[in-house]
Amino acid sequence: MYWKLRIPLFLFVIGIVSGLHQKFPELFLVHTNYFIRSAVFIGLIGIIFTILERTRINEKKVHFIIGILLICTGYAFDRLMI
Repeated sequence: MYWKLRIPLFLFVIGIVSGLHQKFPELFLVHTNYFIRSAVFIGLIGIIFTILERTRINEKKVHFIIGILLICTGYAFDRLMI
């Protein structure tokens, strides 16, 4: 069974960016209000996802297990960076 990388990469990117945002907040405008930090977080995810779409990495098909592994890696990274 094969799966396009769109959803696994999206969840992987959210996990990685969320983990980095929690561990190193000074990289993401720490001295601003909550609204600006949220906009930067969503904007960063949008930029990364747009780059993945334009380079057509999201269109590649991989085995189902690799997709699940990407999702679990993003989740684990987010959990370990707390």
